[in-house]
Amino acid sequence: MERLIKIGAEANIYLSSWHGLEVIRKVRRPKPYWRIELDLKIRRIRTIRETYYINLVKKFGVLTPLIYFSDPFKGEIVMEYIMGKRVKDIVENNATKSYDMFYDIGKKLAIMHSHNIIHGDPTTSNFIVKENKLYIIDFGLTFYSQRIEDKAVDIHLLKQVIKSAHPKYFEEIFGKIVAGYSSVYSLANKILENVKEIERRGRYATF
Repeated sequence: MERLIKIGAEANIYLSSWHGLEVIRKVRRPKPYWRIELDLKIRRIRTIRETYYINLVKKFGVLTPLIYFSDPFKGEIVMEYIMGKRVKDIVENNATKSYDMFYDIGKKLAIMHSHNIIHGDPTTSNFIVKENKLYIIDFGLTFYSQRIEDKAVDIHLLKQVIKSAHPKYFEEIFGKIVAGYSSVYSLANKILENVKEIERRGRYATF
């Protein structure tokens, strides 16, 4: 029995079965305001790109779901269902014991950034812990970039999510992310300084 578990900005996420396995089926929805040819092309490209990055980061030691099947022409990916806990839920239920996993989050983002891979949506809902191992999911917005600014935006987005969702524990959590990130990536200081610059620009824009 297939069950819709999430309606995202561009895709529906289903908990389904595939050859006896419990899986996640991600299906990109058609956009009625686009021409059919353009819509098919965009869904095809994004499906191919997401599948590519989910597989690519594994080579660098970043855990992601296994891809069982992908159909770019239907905008569909069938992947492993990671039966763990979202970092978002772990923090809400037991924050003081979850700080160390944020060190690991910082390390994994640093590994991706050192290979010029930008996640694009690094929220605490897109990190899952299973058997004390950290998995990253949802590579729908992932892209390749060598720009310091793009890497800084990734960190900035995660920082804003934590500040908004977990303000009580923000300092401890973000401190762990920075420590993990800096332990891996030689450009960490330059990127973190750019995060501050992004924040300064944001403050000026409010006036």
